[in-house]
Amino acid sequence: MRYMLSLLTPESPIQDLPLILCYYINHTANTQIIRVMNAAICDFERIVYAKERIIFEALSDSYMEIYSTLLGGAQLARADCKSFQVYEKEEAAVDR
Repeated sequence: MRYMLSLLTPESPIQDLPLILCYYINHTANTQIIRVMNAAICDFERIVYAKERIIFEALSDSYMEIYSTLLGGAQLARADCKSFQVYEKEEAAVDR
């Protein structure tokens, strides 16, 4: 979460844009590098170790690129961050 938010300043025109909460798991046995970007100035890069899970916030129009360190930094995938978005589970109403 802090990675993207630390790049936003109070004067930034994208400060008020909607952020989505995202969750990613590196299911491989290899280290990966993920890069989150969008059309604005905001982006970050993070090393994700084998079987590691991360939670981050991104602008709703962001996309994530996944690179493999095993393949010399070759890009493995690119997807919208919305496909990694976390949704809150609604609590069931309890009748008393």
